[in-house]
Amino acid sequence: MTRMESGDSSETWSIATGQVDLVVSLAHGRLTWSMTGAAAGLDVEAAVLRNLNIDGRNPAWTQVVEMRDQATDDGGRLLTLTVDSADSGLRLTCWFHVFADHPFVRTWAALENRSSAAQLIDQCDILTLAPHGEPPLYLFHVEQFSWNYRRDFFSQHEVWLRPGCAPHEIRMGSYPAHHWGPSSCAWFALRDGLPDWGGESPKSGRGIVCGIEFNGKSRLHAWAMPNQVHLVSRIDTLAHHLAPGAIFEIPAYFVGRFEGDWDEAGYVTQRFAEAHVHPPMPDDRYPWVQYNSWRYEQNINEEQQLAAIDRCAELGVELAVMDLGWARMIGDWRPDPVKFPRGLRPLVERAHAYGMRFGVHVALAQCNPEAPVARAHPEWLIHTGNDYYGAGPLCLGHEPCRTWLIEQLIRLIDEEGIDYIIQDGEDMVKRCERSDHTHAPGDSNYANSQYGLDVVIESLRRARPHVVLENCEDGGCMMTYKMARLYHTSITVDNTSSYATRQGVYGASYPFSPRYSVRYMQDDPSRYTLRSAIFGGPLILMQRITEWDETQIAETRRAIEQYKELRRLVRQAKIIHLKAPQHNIDGLGWGWDAIQAVAPDTSRSVMMIYRAQGDLAERTFRPRGLLPEARYAVRFIDGGRTLQRAGAELERDGITITLNEFDSEIVMLERVEG
Repeated sequence: MTRMESGDSSETWSIATGQVDLVVSLAHGRLTWSMTGAAAGLDVEAAVLRNLNIDGRNPAWTQVVEMRDQATDDGGRLLTLTVDSADSGLRLTCWFHVFADHPFVRTWAALENRSSAAQLIDQCDILTLAPHGEPPLYLFHVEQFSWNYRRDFFSQHEVWLRPGCAPHEIRMGSYPAHHWGPSSCAWFALRDGLPDWGGESPKSGRGIVCGIEFNGKSRLHAWAMPNQVHLVSRIDTLAHHLAPGAIFEIPAYFVGRFEGDWDEAGYVTQRFAEAHVHPPMPDDRYPWVQYNSWRYEQNINEEQQLAAIDRCAELGVELAVMDLGWARMIGDWRPDPVKFPRGLRPLVERAHAYGMRFGVHVALAQCNPEAPVARAHPEWLIHTGNDYYGAGPLCLGHEPCRTWLIEQLIRLIDEEGIDYIIQDGEDMVKRCERSDHTHAPGDSNYANSQYGLDVVIESLRRARPHVVLENCEDGGCMMTYKMARLYHTSITVDNTSSYATRQGVYGASYPFSPRYSVRYMQDDPSRYTLRSAIFGGPLILMQRITEWDETQIAETRRAIEQYKELRRLVRQAKIIHLKAPQHNIDGLGWGWDAIQAVAPDTSRSVMMIYRAQGDLAERTFRPRGLLPEARYAVRFIDGGRTLQRAGAELERDGITITLNEFDSEIVMLERVEG
């Protein structure tokens, strides 16, 4: 139900579901919204574009043009509010979506230039939040992948927001893997209560979670005043020239309520995102077991890879992918006629005959200076230096270049029969200062994301909806909710060791559903290395599988069977973070780490427990998320023993595991009826 009230130059509108109540207000030229509701969590107030700098001024919104409240197909409600600036030169339309099944608000906006002159936008907030909670509050976020900054990939950070302390800055969005500073996933959680600080008994509180749908670079600042905490996210390096009649799209974000620990913050985010953000699962088996040719590097050919596909069928692989090296060159997306004289069709047909899908690696925003398109349009390249395997960067914010790329991808899919594309490259949101492109020289961060990469992927999905898309930006360096709205899955860490793989899955499974934690398995197969890759999203064998011996084949086949047994549990489970993998030593790691998945109805759970090098040979882990009074059968997959315990007893006393160095154990917990 929507109401409208006027008085004292202010107007108010509200919409509600059983989960949240949303109130939008216009007063003194400023728009604000607030969220309360029956669902547990912190209330929050927010400003709409508090900092929007257009030609040196921050517009005041004084004229209500239209307000619409409508039911949505998902059972929620959508409020659309359109207002004009005082001089009628700008029109702002805001959307507020509340949901029947989740305690979340999602909001986004669009700005139209209704004047006769171009206007410069050089500052724009994505969000300005003021949660209701007495400081100190605790902010939690997870870093992205970086080759250079640290070796604790996807590390987690809890920040105590106290009055008098400097603002805490978090960089988000697309960052190159080789940059020298930390950047984080475009998600954070905030709660009251006591700090966690790495304890094995996590602290709980009332809080909010927030996900940002912007692939470009942005910065979040969080700080505390004596009676209020503030969070502001702003687009980096913005210089957008808004032509008369043109639209400036303000990125979306969503805010939700939760009560509990950081695992609960992640779980409520993931359930909402699976329902209202992510593309649907490609099929009921997803995530898949996959093969990737990169261990052969670029020395691939038809005969070799046909043999690899045959081996994939023996192992139970469900998708085969040709990595870099299948094409004539980067930017010339046609099969290499020497390596693949009949094109990719023979490989596609062999894969399809086994019931497998077939995919290719495409460095979307890269182009070799010798490629035909670069020779015809050298101005499309930002520069001709070696940005990625001899290729330079293309500017997807330049409209003709973007249009050409979309056409080439559709042609490739149709001519070769492609089912799957890995998007790769060095920083998907390029920095371009050319003055002969369709974007302004200083606006490439916004243009190359909102009107560049995003448009390419959105257009591709509309044109060929059957194609499954994987985000790989030289590692998990673009972990945003715009990425997760466009792509079916994402890499976490790049082509690295088993220990780093577990670090990526552990950290990324706070903000993102488990399917957004692709594992590229590069270590030779053993029980330990395979176990390190079977929890989470797609399991990808990046190996020379045609050269394996019978022991390696048998070990891999067993692990794939275990993966297929677990994937439906893990993909919808609440992820419990028991002990983080840390202290990476030469890629091998140190000590123990453990992660758990609990089915939504608590009937089943799995604990994956690992020991790298060092530490004691025995350790006790306490599972969580179980029904206290229910009895569970506890089955040790390798130990071969089974016991029964009450949920409360398991959570109190834990499960003791003994492992050698570089070993693992799977513990299954299944509720015993009656």
